[in-house]
Amino acid sequence: MIDPKKMQKKIKIDISEAEILKRISDIENLSIDDEFRDFLISALEALVCLDKMLELKETTILKLRKIFNKKTELFQKDKISNKNSNESGSKDTADKPSHPRGNNKGRNGAKKFKGAKTIHHPLLDLSPNTLCPSCTTGTLYNYIPGLYIRITGSAPLTAVIHETQKLRCNACLKIFEADFEEKNAPKYDEKAKAIIALLKYRASMPFYRLQKIQDQLYMPMPASTQWDLIEDLLSDIYPAWLEFHNVAQGGVLFHQDDTKGKVLSLIKDNKLNPDKKRKGIFTSCIMSELEDGKKITLFFTGHKYSGENLSDIIKDYTFESPPVIMSDALSTNKITVKEVLTALCLSHARRGFFNLSEYAQKEADYVLDLMHEVYQVESEAKEKKLSNEERLKLHQKKSTPLMNKIKSWGEKSFESKKVEPNSSLGKAIKYTLKHWDGLTAFLRIPGAPLDNNILERELRQSVLNRKNWYFYKTEIGAMAGDVILSLIKTCESNQINTFEYLVWLQKNKDELKKNPSAFMPWGLLNAPSG
Repeated sequence: MIDPKKMQKKIKIDISEAEILKRISDIENLSIDDEFRDFLISALEALVCLDKMLELKETTILKLRKIFNKKTELFQKDKISNKNSNESGSKDTADKPSHPRGNNKGRNGAKKFKGAKTIHHPLLDLSPNTLCPSCTTGTLYNYIPGLYIRITGSAPLTAVIHETQKLRCNACLKIFEADFEEKNAPKYDEKAKAIIALLKYRASMPFYRLQKIQDQLYMPMPASTQWDLIEDLLSDIYPAWLEFHNVAQGGVLFHQDDTKGKVLSLIKDNKLNPDKKRKGIFTSCIMSELEDGKKITLFFTGHKYSGENLSDIIKDYTFESPPVIMSDALSTNKITVKEVLTALCLSHARRGFFNLSEYAQKEADYVLDLMHEVYQVESEAKEKKLSNEERLKLHQKKSTPLMNKIKSWGEKSFESKKVEPNSSLGKAIKYTLKHWDGLTAFLRIPGAPLDNNILERELRQSVLNRKNWYFYKTEIGAMAGDVILSLIKTCESNQINTFEYLVWLQKNKDELKKNPSAFMPWGLLNAPSG
């Protein structure tokens, strides 16, 4: 078995292109098998091509993948799916959408535009129950209305200038001014603060970038003003975030993970205190799933690991039964303050085999095919909308033999010494066997998920933010990002309109402080309109 890491160390191209081309010419004149000759020539041509590509600055992994026809993980899933479909003799799939979101090519019907204003245009010279002017025999009746969608552009933040007429007495100098509704309202309303928060923390748009867009559209919005508005918003919605913590404690299932964070004030403090025990900065994401299926997502940025943040959340809560904690196998995710049921992410184990590529393609495909069948069982449970107990029985019946095959194959690979433990394949097998109990928790614990993918999708937003605006300046800025992103992601997880929720909290900020439990996102569904 070839280890790619060792292979990388040994490869050294120290021959010229001219010499390689000469060798290709020599090979063409050799009296050898045609197939073997073509193989040698293709290999040398690929070597020349690779050598040239590496000299170019704009060379990327993506370009190399395209040149050498290397497929992505999505392609691997499609390949397995097509393979299984062909083997089972499934029906023709020509009528199925080729794209997971359909074949409408981005076109949306009127029902999708829930926030659009509808203008009704009546027929001015005709009405129902009157004689048809065309045939003069029939009677007109109401029919399906015509729908014409017109989309226009505007600045993300728009302004309206109210100019009032003033009159002054030339004797007493008293000034009389015209009045209008909301004359004494603040300059920036709740919607302005909400849209800035969504652009910054959900669309990953830096303050200065929004400032440039607003300037080009003659609607100035300085970056410093944007931050002032975010501080005001943070003050208004902070009680809701604290209530999120209280409710999240009672979850029956917790997902957790973290990624790198960057806070300039903490980085500066690390330099001033070189003897600090921990200098790492992390953004943790924790999702709590409640017994009724509602989800609460919380973000934390600082020196603490995700396991420590989750421990802080649940340390004072008394559970009727131990909750399930889903994460990867890193020690930073370990919970020490409570008795919990641990489930580990099967996707992490799967990724170890997928990354083997062609170096152990046969062995990797064997494991990937078995795991794919396990995920098909999970899809079956979702389609049938099975309860946790019914889902557990289904996995125990169908997935247990599949997982046992993986375990048995891995153990025999080491026992027969067919696989070197320190090779890439060996490490993938060792990871799977070492964490077997956690990876197979879904075969023993009702409701235990297969993987942590749902949490990693939520955490990806923090990664995008970090890549777009690089860092938080202070811990206050980091806290503002954590609070607002927590509210945004919790709303999305529960199919609640985030913009409306942020506006609702601001308009009811005084009542929110008195009774925060009444202002959870799902409370917006029963709130009076306006």
